[in-house]
Amino acid sequence: MQINIAFKPNLSKLGKAMSSVDITGFLKTEINKFAALTERYGKQLTPVDTGRLRASFHFSPANLTFLTAVVNTNTDYDVFVHEGTRFMRARPFLAQGVKFAQRSYDEQDTAKRLEEEFVKAFKTL
Repeated sequence: MQINIAFKPNLSKLGKAMSSVDITGFLKTEINKFAALTERYGKQLTPVDTGRLRASFHFSPANLTFLTAVVNTNTDYDVFVHEGTRFMRARPFLAQGVKFAQRSYDEQDTAKRLEEEFVKAFKTL
């Protein structure tokens, strides 16, 4: 005795559900969250003399065209503090900020949020 079980999905409905999920917007949001974490931890780890370097931290958020966020400082001496000179040791506040952001950023939580987006899309079928 044999029983054949087949799954014949309605591909047009599946395609509509898949295309309704805004993956680019989701990725933009996640990149901006990580950039904000990097900025926050970088500011906390920045050595302070006058506070100008810490105050100059900012990030340019990712947009839908370019999924790249940029965290930077706009002082003329930030690279010397970060990389060091022959007279001063390196204090890599931004690199350490990235490491702290990586530790606190939960990739599994990101996967869960993306899965929830797909579940919402498929429930509308």
